[in-house]
Amino acid sequence: MVNDQNRCEVSRPVDGWVLSSVQARILEGVAAGFSSGRLSRELHLSSKTIDYHVRVMSDKLQTPNRVSLVSRAFVLQILRTDSWPPRIASDTVD
Repeated sequence: MVNDQNRCEVSRPVDGWVLSSVQARILEGVAAGFSSGRLSRELHLSSKTIDYHVRVMSDKLQTPNRVSLVSRAFVLQILRTDSWPPRIASDTVD
């Protein structure tokens, strides 16, 4: 969403929402650039399950795609900026 001054507006996620442990691992993988296929093999989940969780997280963070999901996760400090590959901040996981 862009405001009148051509700057991005950042909306906070739904109050009280935290990632499940599965969503945390998926978000870390997406942030590292892994495909749904690779994540499904590594996490022993179907690629449709991976895509479902990416869509749920994207809806919660109001993002249209994986790149903006990762970007928003960094801005909201869901992903830590001090590690590679990206890791979830511990206070954002149930």
